[in-house]
Amino acid sequence: EERRFRLYGQVAVGLAVALLCLLLVSIALEARTAFTQHTLRLTIQPQTLSTSGVGAAVSESLRAPFDAQGAETRRGVSTLISPLASEDVANQLTRQAAVMGQPVQVTIPLADQADLYLKGLSVDVRGFAARRLEAGQGSAERAADLSDVFTALQLNQRAQIDRFNRRMLVPAELELERLKRLAADRQAPDSIELRLAGAERRLSDLKEELAQMERLLEASKWTSTDENPSVLFTLETGTYRAITLTERSVQLSPLLGYAAESQRVGSIRILFDPEKNRALSDLQIAALDAFRDQGAVGQRFNGNLFNAPDSMEPELAGIAAGLGGSILIVIVTMFLAVPVGIAAAVYLEEFAPKTWLTQAIQVNINNLAAVPSIVFGLLGAAILLNGITIPVPLMESGLTLAGGLGRGWPLVGGLVLALMTLPTVIITTRAALAAVPNSIRNAALGLGATRLQTVGHHVLPKAAPGILTGSIIGLSQALGETAPLLLIGMVAFIAEVPSGLTERSTALPVLIYQWSTRAERAWEPMTSAAIIILLLVMLSFNALAIWLRLRYERS
Repeated sequence: EERRFRLYGQVAVGLAVALLCLLLVSIALEARTAFTQHTLRLTIQPQTLSTSGVGAAVSESLRAPFDAQGAETRRGVSTLISPLASEDVANQLTRQAAVMGQPVQVTIPLADQADLYLKGLSVDVRGFAARRLEAGQGSAERAADLSDVFTALQLNQRAQIDRFNRRMLVPAELELERLKRLAADRQAPDSIELRLAGAERRLSDLKEELAQMERLLEASKWTSTDENPSVLFTLETGTYRAITLTERSVQLSPLLGYAAESQRVGSIRILFDPEKNRALSDLQIAALDAFRDQGAVGQRFNGNLFNAPDSMEPELAGIAAGLGGSILIVIVTMFLAVPVGIAAAVYLEEFAPKTWLTQAIQVNINNLAAVPSIVFGLLGAAILLNGITIPVPLMESGLTLAGGLGRGWPLVGGLVLALMTLPTVIITTRAALAAVPNSIRNAALGLGATRLQTVGHHVLPKAAPGILTGSIIGLSQALGETAPLLLIGMVAFIAEVPSGLTERSTALPVLIYQWSTRAERAWEPMTSAAIIILLLVMLSFNALAIWLRLRYERS
């Protein structure tokens, strides 16, 4: 019997550890790309250090290799860099003491979509070995053995047909069968006939679309459409897009002209995501590959993630403002909750008489520890921000108590989290005091020490490890709270690190919440990276608690 229960416990612990490891590994895998950033190295000739002047010089240098290829090409290339990078470039020029009008080499962060493409996260790309393409019958036709490319396109078409069957055709057939059963019921509403007719038309359209997809699969020639992948060829004069492709020939259309690298001449890439479903066009992808082949694209550690405030552009956003706000909030919480909580616990445990009043207080403290954190946020918003209005006879406005503090202040956040942390500190401190043997108290009192001297010189030092552990764990719990801070207005976009307790700010958990709600794909690894940083901060708090407990236990 005992062995079975021991086995149950070991299985439960193992399952919990496995699930925790799975969660941490999934977050780490998602966040790994946020710690690096792709950049573009350009040579510019600035005429002024103003942001607008630097931005114009960057745009001119970026589009210079493609000036002869039309306005559409220049516009597409100009969006590959971060739209807010001019200030960073101006700072680089200032650090380099650049001379106006002289060429200077600068490093510019790429836009988020370009960075995701180079990391292999946004477009499903498959490359093929370079091969020599001979001139075909027409001026745009080239001959080569393209059977592997043609086979890959057919396999992709087959996969699309399978997905179409699972996601579109089968659900439409099931819906039609359901409506037919409803229509056979005499008590069915009159509108069911209209819905049935619409379902039949939809199923007919889907079957026709499926038949067209199967005809394309069986054809001996692949044709480029908006629904199909893009096939890009790199030749001596630049990148070309395939219009039609067979196993032995391809018809090409110019996409981007430049002097291709010799080792890439004849290389082929299939972009399996259709161009209309991508944030980057074929032209922009060709330009990125051209810059990479020329050695202008580099990768560096993403320092903005740690030393920059929030930004609307993922490549420039950082946690500095959120981390600074969290530090200020924890400082306020620590100086309020810890001393008040310890003092209250010492009084209740060592000095308060055991009456019905102290028992009621103890019960309410235990209940407050189980109150959801959002309730404390509502309390803080009602009292600290808005105030409580008491109607007074013969007065129109009444008497307002409290209130008047600013929304989003670290001071307000610290007060709210101190109220939330106070019950935890009191409970853990009382438990640590109760664990001290009564023989220590009796010995001190027997030697003539007063009650206050006994508690201060003997009981508190013995209970210090448990008190410190409970207090630090309570502060680390407050560090990870989000709901109370949302209710007191700390959800605003903050682009600067707060420098005082009465400046509007945000906190790291709130920043994680904001990033998780933004639509762009680049925010997903940024959110996971911020979660990892928050977990590391909380683990540091817990490690400090363990170290202090071990140190006091040895002494």
